[in-house]
Amino acid sequence: MEWLVFLVSLVPFVELRGALPAAVALGYSQESALLWCVLLNIAAVPAAFAMLDLIVPRLCARSKKISGLFEWAKRRAEPHRNLTLGMLTIFVAVPLPGSGAYSGSLIAYMTGMKRSRAFAAISAGVVLAGFIVYALIKLGAYIL
Repeated sequence: MEWLVFLVSLVPFVELRGALPAAVALGYSQESALLWCVLLNIAAVPAAFAMLDLIVPRLCARSKKISGLFEWAKRRAEPHRNLTLGMLTIFVAVPLPGSGAYSGSLIAYMTGMKRSRAFAAISAGVVLAGFIVYALIKLGAYIL
């Protein structure tokens, strides 16, 4: 049962933002839950890139609109190449649904970021998001 809670951190759009509060609500150690949720969420990044490698080329081959969207994203990101990694970290760190590791991986893929740098930026964002959610949980427990 406990792994089921932590596997929620692998679900797109929920990720650790939903898994960490769920684990704490079910009585798991906050620190242990934070560690596992962050590690599993980071582990999802290479899998997300692998899925994008499988799906996107097929979609681009079938649709000129989708292909054009990816080309447009790469052109728009090029002038901001130096800022993009920091912006990606901040985007992933914001603990809102839809701004996690999967979305960060999609942005990195669409803009043609180097995988190793994107992985580092997304991982940093996941760690920051984990600490933000953890702090919000602690604050909520203090208020109640």
